[in-house]
Amino acid sequence: MTLFKQIALILSLFLLIILTTVLILNFQSANKGVQDRLYEDAKNTATSLSLSLGSANGDLSMMSTMINANFDSGNYRNITLIDVDNITLYDRTIEGDITAIPKWFFKATKIEAPIASANVSAGWSQVGILKVQSDATYAYKQLYAILIDLLISFGVIALLGLIIINLLIHAILKPLKEVQKQASAIMRNEFIIQGEIPYTKEFKDVVLGMNNMVSKVKAMFDKGNEELKMHKELEYIDQNTALKNRQYLIDRLPEYLKIDASSKGGINIIVALSGMIEANEKLGHQDVDKLFIEIANILRSSSKIFKNSIVARINGTEFSLLLPDCTNEEGLELAKNIYDYVTKIIKDCGLNKDETFISLGLYAYIHTDTIAQLFSNSDNALAQAKFNKNNIHLVKTENTNEVMGKEAWKKIINQALFKNRFSFVSWSVINTKAKKLEHHVLSINLTLDKSTSYSYAQFMAPAIQAGLSSNIYTNVVSMLFKTPTMISSSSTYSLRLPYEYLDMKETYEEIRELLKNKALPFKLIIEMPDKLVRKDSQHIKLYKDLFQKYDIEIGIFEFIGESDDYQYLQELRPAYIKAESSYFMSQSAQSLSALRLITDSISISLIAVGVVDIETVDALEKKGIHIIQGLATELIEV
Repeated sequence: MTLFKQIALILSLFLLIILTTVLILNFQSANKGVQDRLYEDAKNTATSLSLSLGSANGDLSMMSTMINANFDSGNYRNITLIDVDNITLYDRTIEGDITAIPKWFFKATKIEAPIASANVSAGWSQVGILKVQSDATYAYKQLYAILIDLLISFGVIALLGLIIINLLIHAILKPLKEVQKQASAIMRNEFIIQGEIPYTKEFKDVVLGMNNMVSKVKAMFDKGNEELKMHKELEYIDQNTALKNRQYLIDRLPEYLKIDASSKGGINIIVALSGMIEANEKLGHQDVDKLFIEIANILRSSSKIFKNSIVARINGTEFSLLLPDCTNEEGLELAKNIYDYVTKIIKDCGLNKDETFISLGLYAYIHTDTIAQLFSNSDNALAQAKFNKNNIHLVKTENTNEVMGKEAWKKIINQALFKNRFSFVSWSVINTKAKKLEHHVLSINLTLDKSTSYSYAQFMAPAIQAGLSSNIYTNVVSMLFKTPTMISSSSTYSLRLPYEYLDMKETYEEIRELLKNKALPFKLIIEMPDKLVRKDSQHIKLYKDLFQKYDIEIGIFEFIGESDDYQYLQELRPAYIKAESSYFMSQSAQSLSALRLITDSISISLIAVGVVDIETVDALEKKGIHIIQGLATELIEV
């Protein structure tokens, strides 16, 4: 129960108790007054009537007439005239039920009408004694009317009192509401500074303290943001040519070399300059640096036509051009153009093109290659290019014998989509320091029948080539919400959704409808690629608001710290960031410290994926990374 409700309840009870007590005392006072009035009326009537009866000189008929006249004109229960021998001379009594008041009131209120008496004399001779008793019915009616009036009056007073108390509590506790909002925002890792300082000293101290704390945390985040941006420029940018460097290329390659990569392959070109010692001797270092800048500009402009291409200077004399979806023919034509441009500027610089020249080694990679295979084959292509007449050589991807052709895979996947033949399998994410399970990662299997099933690694690549990957995720996400019982445990699960699926306009509406119609029996974390969340903040904000409404958290995967500004982490506030273990291993202490400053200030966990052995686990722990995902989790006892 909130503090407002507690205070309101206590004050309301206190007010009602006071009003009830006053009401009871008032009613008791009214009751006593009515009873006193009954006696006074009876006494006055007995006295005045006895004097009148005395003038009748003992004539009973005249006295009865007088008694009847008084009885009929007043509210009396009984008027009795008895003689000196206690014999009733005349009696008049009213018999009637009290029908005007409820029975409960009659039972709860006892009124005793007293009997007043007076002597009746005729001269010096006593005629008898007159006894008068007032009618209590009249008193009951009066008391009941008084009670009703009191209840109405006190009801109105109580209602007004409760409204006034409610308004006063609202006014007094309004600063506390703002404090509560700020505290809730802090729990959600939001930086809110309360500008309106309360007048109440206790609230004022709390608000100032929380503002101070939020300011410090925000300053920590901003400091980490600036430091990380600075280190990224140093670690990812070649200072001479302003191209990306080898470290950047290695950190980005996992995005291109994976089963569910958006591109199934392309061309990687290694451009190497020979004869640079002679060039330095003839031109000097400054002019040679300018030559490198011109070459870098040529490489940068030549690769623009290929979406998501990467141009990097991987060492002093070599460059790399990673060109997704580039065909062999396009790659060879591009290499020849680059060769011609660079040869011309070498010649324009006055250098001997036979001493200073470039070689271009092209490797037609596929997305299932490893990073080592890509570099090895690219180096092999470059080595052969240096001995070619035109200094260009292409190494094609080795043909692998596919078990099934594209059409066969397409048929199987369409069949699985039509019959909902997908199922979930889960993998563990382990905290190696706490020796506990952090959450499960959901993956997908395709099961045609009892004896035929395919893993994600087997069917996803053909699905991407057939353009069916988004259909699969639409099917799988729908399955997750409509048949959540497929997942046995009630633990926390994460589901990774690719860029292409999340970027589709209809995806948001589909997920929104699913969430609206079905609640999940387990906690869910939707993982989004860093490439998407750092570029399209407005689109992601819709997802964030939607997921927050249904208590679904967001995780980020494929993080390499490439952003120009990390404010998006503060705005999105993901539960964790997942990056390749090689990324964490290659980070400098300063860069990793800056990243941790950002993530710790807003409670974001860092998770290393692709961890395969204990040696990597130990190395990550030395870097302060204790949450891992990969084959190594099976070697750790939880």
